[in-house]
Amino acid sequence: HLSKTLDGWLWHSNTYSCDHTLLLHDVTVFFIDILSFLTTGKSFQQQREAMKQTIEEEKEPEKSGKLWCAKKNKRKRKKLLYNTQKNDDVDNGEILTYEEMALYHQPANRKRPIALIGPGSCGQAELRQKLLNSQPERFAGAVPHTTRSRREGELGGRDYHFVSRQTFEAELSAGKLIESGDFEKNMYGTSSDSVRQVINTGKICVLCLHTQALKVLRSSDLKPYIIFIAPPSQERLRSLLAKDNKNPKPEELRDIIEKAREMEQSCGHLFDAVIVNTDQDKAFNELLRLVNKLDTEPQWVPCSWLR
Repeated sequence: HLSKTLDGWLWHSNTYSCDHTLLLHDVTVFFIDILSFLTTGKSFQQQREAMKQTIEEEKEPEKSGKLWCAKKNKRKRKKLLYNTQKNDDVDNGEILTYEEMALYHQPANRKRPIALIGPGSCGQAELRQKLLNSQPERFAGAVPHTTRSRREGELGGRDYHFVSRQTFEAELSAGKLIESGDFEKNMYGTSSDSVRQVINTGKICVLCLHTQALKVLRSSDLKPYIIFIAPPSQERLRSLLAKDNKNPKPEELRDIIEKAREMEQSCGHLFDAVIVNTDQDKAFNELLRLVNKLDTEPQWVPCSWLR
């Protein structure tokens, strides 16, 4: 099942280990997180991260059944002392601090964009398309930008915003693009203005994004609702992909689950909800339930979004 911790969501199996070392580790980390909730200074956060790193190095490998997506590492590592005053390994911009939160109820005429996050092959693109097809009068996608030439039948502003490379790079430098990339020497991206255009029509903008896009998205005035699409067990994931005539190797399945674990570990505190995609229809119904809930129930958002 899923449980929410101060650091995000954790996946748990139905069987728990009674290992005292693991229990002591969990309690210690929880105690550290409680302290960091009460004290949010940068120096304290650096010490917190250093202490958690030391605990990770000292603890024994996780036993099967504790966390199904926990990373196992049987290699012995040398214990290192960490001096936050002399060591620059900690990225101050990435250290987790706790935001002041407030309840927010979205206005009827200004819907929050829905951002689906997850590793490849977990079904977020399919869920997005199913949502767009189910109620086109309610959901819409943002029109992306591209530097490539317009093709026959394409319409600017409907299929793409066709721009020059100079314009694209200028918007990228100005932080106006939520995400960007290149393909066959052409650049593609989604701008916050494109998302805002959908919101201004009264529709709900649905996005599929990488975790790297969350920083720009959350620093905008768009107030996104972020849903993490998590993979099921390895065997169940294999069955789901087989329905799409895909036959991934065992190591490919493990890579997907490991990627999900890494994404949760680094960005789990930014997720508003988690859907474990064990079944496409059930996942879609849960997605629709979460979206509908935004109209009826206030949600916690950073206070900085409301200023």
